[in-house]
Amino acid sequence: MKTPVAVTLIIMGSVIIITPAISDYLFQVNVVTLLAKTGAPTVTLEGRMSDLYRIGCWAAGLGMVGVAVFCSLVQGHASVRQETVATHGA
Repeated sequence: MKTPVAVTLIIMGSVIIITPAISDYLFQVNVVTLLAKTGAPTVTLEGRMSDLYRIGCWAAGLGMVGVAVFCSLVQGHASVRQETVATHGA
Protein backbone atom coordinates (compact mmCIF):
# COMPACT_ATOMS: atom_id res chain seq x y z
CA MET A 1 0.00 0.00 0.00
CA LYS A 2 1.28 3.44 -0.84
CA THR A 3 2.38 5.54 2.11
CA PRO A 4 -0.06 8.46 1.55
CA VAL A 5 -2.98 6.02 1.42
CA ALA A 6 -1.86 4.29 4.63
CA VAL A 7 -1.38 7.60 6.43
CA THR A 8 -4.80 8.80 5.28
CA LEU A 9 -6.46 5.58 6.48
CA ILE A 10 -4.77 5.86 9.87
CA ILE A 11 -5.69 9.53 10.33
CA MET A 12 -9.30 9.15 9.19
CA GLY A 13 -9.70 5.93 11.18
CA SER A 14 -8.47 7.74 14.27
CA VAL A 15 -10.92 10.59 13.64
CA ILE A 16 -13.79 8.11 13.33
CA ILE A 17 -12.70 6.31 16.51
CA ILE A 18 -12.63 9.57 18.49
CA THR A 19 -15.99 10.81 17.11
CA PRO A 20 -18.10 9.32 19.98
CA ALA A 21 -15.89 10.99 22.60
CA ILE A 22 -16.16 14.36 20.85
CA SER A 23 -19.91 13.91 20.54
CA ASP A 24 -20.23 13.20 24.28
CA TYR A 25 -18.13 16.25 25.10
CA LEU A 26 -20.21 18.54 22.88
CA PHE A 27 -23.43 17.09 24.34
CA GLN A 28 -22.22 17.88 27.86
CA VAL A 29 -21.18 21.39 26.83
CA ASN A 30 -24.65 21.99 25.40
CA VAL A 31 -26.31 20.74 28.60
CA VAL A 32 -24.15 22.94 30.82
CA THR A 33 -24.68 25.97 28.58
CA LEU A 34 -28.42 25.45 28.55
CA LEU A 35 -28.51 25.01 32.34
CA ALA A 36 -26.46 28.17 32.84
CA LYS A 37 -28.60 30.27 30.48
CA THR A 38 -32.01 29.14 31.69
CA GLY A 39 -31.28 28.50 35.34
CA ALA A 40 -33.54 25.43 35.18
CA PRO A 41 -32.78 22.55 37.54
CA THR A 42 -33.09 19.95 34.76
CA VAL A 43 -32.63 19.89 31.00
CA THR A 44 -33.67 17.30 28.42
CA LEU A 45 -31.87 17.27 25.08
CA GLU A 46 -32.60 14.90 22.22
CA GLY A 47 -30.01 13.66 19.78
CA ARG A 48 -27.56 11.78 21.93
CA MET A 49 -25.47 9.29 19.94
CA SER A 50 -26.86 5.76 20.14
CA ASP A 51 -24.77 2.84 21.36
CA LEU A 52 -25.08 1.06 18.01
CA TYR A 53 -23.72 4.09 16.16
CA ARG A 54 -20.95 4.41 18.75
CA ILE A 55 -19.89 0.78 18.24
CA GLY A 56 -20.09 1.26 14.48
CA CYS A 57 -17.72 4.22 14.65
CA TRP A 58 -15.24 2.26 16.73
CA ALA A 59 -15.43 -0.77 14.44
CA ALA A 60 -15.09 1.25 11.23
CA GLY A 61 -12.16 3.28 12.57
CA LEU A 62 -10.42 0.22 13.93
CA GLY A 63 -10.94 -1.54 10.60
CA MET A 64 -9.41 1.36 8.68
CA VAL A 65 -6.37 1.54 10.94
CA GLY A 66 -6.03 -2.26 10.91
CA VAL A 67 -6.12 -2.44 7.10
CA ALA A 68 -3.50 0.30 6.80
CA VAL A 69 -1.16 -1.36 9.30
CA PHE A 70 -1.68 -4.86 7.87
CA CYS A 71 -1.12 -3.79 4.26
CA SER A 72 1.94 -1.76 5.23
CA LEU A 73 3.44 -4.76 7.04
CA VAL A 74 2.69 -7.13 4.17
CA GLN A 75 4.19 -4.70 1.68
CA GLY A 76 7.25 -4.27 3.92
CA HIS A 77 7.84 -8.03 4.08
CA ALA A 78 7.41 -8.35 0.30
CA SER A 79 9.97 -5.61 -0.39
CA VAL A 80 12.46 -7.20 2.03
CA ARG A 81 12.08 -10.53 0.22
CA GLN A 82 12.61 -8.86 -3.16
CA GLU A 83 15.74 -7.09 -1.93
CA THR A 84 17.09 -10.34 -0.45
CA VAL A 85 16.52 -12.22 -3.71
CA ALA A 86 18.08 -9.38 -5.72
CA THR A 87 21.25 -9.24 -3.60
CA HIS A 88 21.73 -13.01 -3.28
CA GLY A 89 20.83 -13.75 -6.89
CA ALA A 90 23.39 -11.35 -8.34
